[in-house]
Amino acid sequence: MAAALGAGSACSQTSRDPAPAPGEYLVTLAAGADSKAVAELYGRFAIKSIQGLGHNVFLVKLAEDPGPAKMEELRGRNAQIQAVQPNFIYRGNKPGNIQ
Repeated sequence: MAAALGAGSACSQTSRDPAPAPGEYLVTLAAGADSKAVAELYGRFAIKSIQGLGHNVFLVKLAEDPGPAKMEELRGRNAQIQAVQPNFIYRGNKPGNIQ
């Protein structure tokens, strides 16, 4: 019976793959950096909002998405920005189920 339950919950990998939210990035500041560095570096892309998530991580939403490669290129030019990555959205198979 346990095998039947396990087989019934299987699904294709593609339905669970994370997808980046367009124009949304997680930006991590270096220790001691000011959050104004985010606006100074990425402001040219029409920032819609900057939300602090804690531990020097910010969710940045842009109206004009330059893409991850450009965001990383600019990050490399600013010592105040430690990391930048797309905001990946994870979807579960059932309501309330994150996989």
